[in-house]
Amino acid sequence: MKTYDNEWIFQAFENDPSFFTKRMFGGLAVYLFGRMMMVLVEPTRTGRWKWHGVLICTELAQQPAIIEEFSELAPHDILKKWLYIDSRHEDFEPTMQGVAKAMARDDQRFGIRPHPTKRKVASRGRRRKP
Repeated sequence: MKTYDNEWIFQAFENDPSFFTKRMFGGLAVYLFGRMMMVLVEPTRTGRWKWHGVLICTELAQQPAIIEEFSELAPHDILKKWLYIDSRHEDFEPTMQGVAKAMARDDQRFGIRPHPTKRKVASRGRRRKP
């Protein structure tokens, strides 16, 4: 199983019973308190993207308050609904330590609730008359 360079970020909340991870979009999504909090991203082998950092999942309305506290975060160039910090940023580690501590305190500015999956309804198709 692939490991990610920045899994050390989980230390702030890895013992919480609600914590789990899930592979998503070639990255590793982090869930806590029933919300998707972040996605660790690294360059893909296929070259689909070259990002190496962390996407912070949040609602657009929460971004200004988060950026005010963590000015190193910025809307992602492509996924503007989420914030991003590149792992090469000079303040990457202290920023992510602070973000992880806020998430561990269940700071409501962070995270998005996953949409419930819709059940697929079996096709009823047209029946032939005998």
